Amino acid sequence: MSNTLKQINSSTANYKRMLASRSQNGVTPIPAYLGTGYIKGFVIENKLRLLVRQYELKEDLLLDRGIELDEKKYVVIAFQNLYQSKDDLKARSMQPSSASMLLPSVQVTTNGFNNEVLRGGKQINSILITVYSTYLKELLGPESENELLNMILSDDRSFLFEEIISPQIQEVATEIVTSEPPVALQNLFYQIKAEELIYLLFAELLKRESTSLQNLNAADVKRIFEVKDKVLATMDTPPKLSELVNLSGMSESKLKRLFKQIFGMSIYNYYQAFRMREAAYLIREEKLSVSEAGYRVGFSNLSHFTRLFELHNGIKPKKYASIK
Repeated sequence: MSNTLKQINSSTANYKRMLASRSQNGVTPIPAYLGTGYIKGFVIENKLRLLVRQYELKEDLLLDRGIELDEKKYVVIAFQNLYQSKDDLKARSMQPSSASMLLPSVQVTTNGFNNEVLRGGKQINSILITVYSTYLKELLGPESENELLNMILSDDRSFLFEEIISPQIQEVATEIVTSEPPVALQNLFYQIKAEELIYLLFAELLKRESTSLQNLNAADVKRIFEVKDKVLATMDTPPKLSELVNLSGMSESKLKRLFKQIFGMSIYNYYQAFRMREAAYLIREEKLSVSEAGYRVGFSNLSHFTRLFELHNGIKPKKYASIK
């Protein structure tokens, strides 16, 4: 990747111009010079915005998510690397990326972390929701004793939380991507589905342990995500904490604390969770046998792999493979 990334600006004015020029079903094709695919977007009374992004770019780009500093506070919720069946992708003239697909996750963040790097040569399957903070407070109800909720709903704290996408979130996200509601009811449909995603996300976030949380800065977030990339670089090899500490430039205690704050689990548990999601993908999408999938993610003991798979996915791998 080059040192200087070409920037896409999605400011409110540009966003609204894009929507004004869209086709009747809300779809705007990606310009050929940028790549292939489409964006589908809706603004619901300016309190809730939803973008469906299905495309592959020719080169790395820096996306400004479009929350101007002088706007009222918005919370940004990004559902990333959403799976779809290969038949769905082919039906939309979108071929699977030749690069390996990334596992699905969702980020909820303050508008202070407003830039997103979009990698060229990788398929982008994502849903981006930006929600006005006062509207989010209405949805979530009165003040809670939960520290995480209070941080997200505050007007002056910097935060970023990432969660592995649950099967329920995946189901609603797939419905958003594949459904074609009547034009007269589009705003109602996407508002209901966006609010459903918000509910499912916060239901998962509330399962986290109640711990003290600290404000984040961009430099620390960047280092933590470099550690995350290192952890997920090889699914068949567990991460070495000493290497991660050196990579982060933080103390071991700070690295562990910030990693758990952002991702909701320890570094090793995070690695194991994604390892089992990767195994599930290999079984379902790549049609590998259970033993082949286990070997691919670093297991030589099939019974151990089966126990861990069931623990993380709620079903034994052979039964998972048989589901149509």
